[in-house]
Amino acid sequence: MPLDRGLPYPCRRLVEITKAWGGRLYLVGGMVRDWLLHNSNLALSCDWDFAVDLRSTGRSLIQLLKQLYRETGAKYISYPQFLTGSLYLPGLRIDISHTRDESYPCPAVLPKVKVAGIEADLRRRDFTINAMAIELTGSHGDGIIDPYGGQDDLRRRVLRVLYPESFIDDPTRIFRALRFGIRLEFEIESGTLYLLRQAVKEGYLALLTPERVLYELRCISKEARALKVMEAVVKEGVLAAFFHFSPPRRFLTDLKRLTQAGIRDDPIFLYLLSILPLDNRFPITKEERQVSEAIKTFSNLENRLRRARRRSTIYRLLKPLPLPALQLLAILKTGPVAKKLSLFLNELTFVKPELKAGDLLLLGIRPGPQLGKIIERVLYARLNGRVRNKDEERALAERWLSHNV
Repeated sequence: MPLDRGLPYPCRRLVEITKAWGGRLYLVGGMVRDWLLHNSNLALSCDWDFAVDLRSTGRSLIQLLKQLYRETGAKYISYPQFLTGSLYLPGLRIDISHTRDESYPCPAVLPKVKVAGIEADLRRRDFTINAMAIELTGSHGDGIIDPYGGQDDLRRRVLRVLYPESFIDDPTRIFRALRFGIRLEFEIESGTLYLLRQAVKEGYLALLTPERVLYELRCISKEARALKVMEAVVKEGVLAAFFHFSPPRRFLTDLKRLTQAGIRDDPIFLYLLSILPLDNRFPITKEERQVSEAIKTFSNLENRLRRARRRSTIYRLLKPLPLPALQLLAILKTGPVAKKLSLFLNELTFVKPELKAGDLLLLGIRPGPQLGKIIERVLYARLNGRVRNKDEERALAERWLSHNV
């Protein structure tokens, strides 16, 4: 399929505006890789990645973003220090960077960038298979710009870095090598694997910020073969190199349970957080922290849950825990504990008393702590099967009141 037929309207306008200004626009990165592998229908893509060369036009990337905003209404974000920006429309994201060169003042820090041509832009990328481009505005037509042998590596199904210091400059490429290798079923080229292992051994991963490591773990969680990627991450000592700990033996077994149950994306990430030794430096949300802590500390109440006989006791033990944690634990646990988790999720959590606060006020109860306590006791009675309808709930509340309970 010709590329121009696969471009949504905002992308077509991007091509037309760039061409009218006298600049050059390239489709770059993973989109070119997947198009060549026939693994993606570009017309269905929600994420587009372009590089634009405006050096000869007297225009800037921010001017291009603003022009597209005026014409399409797309929201945009600009990151001028990195010469990048993104456009957002419902169901569509367009990433645009100016063609650039980059340098790393020291290992594992974000690079310094400067405008450059397409070959320099491709040279700074992670792997040869991601260092190809298709020009959409000039004489190349649908010809592939491939100065570093990406097409050959695609045919050979190998993953290769572009220069020896690649994993030192940016150790997150270690995560990406393992992720792409598993996803694409590519072999990591022997020299690249040697450089990867040396970078792990020499401790460059420990120089990364928590933000960058969490981003890579989020990306792994979204992979269809997240289990295989994490097996490779553990095998290569990546977690140990950054977190200075070895995952517990159950880690991969638990992850296998989750993936076999069809769990992906955010729930997998939450499970990873529950395993890792996080501190306050790690920028996760309050909910993520609560869920991971609930999973991590579940053993504190597991024996009580195992011994619980009354449905109200099961409810009281599990109600304070976040729902995502309970859903994951119901898959991870076995035996009576798993059955009680499922009972709570599938039945007990939906039980509500029919008797409301207004009904109790009519019985003469004043607003205050006693009101909430009686509603709670009615709920527990309902959970345990002592009452089955509103009349029985009211009669029970009246008995308690008559005995001043």
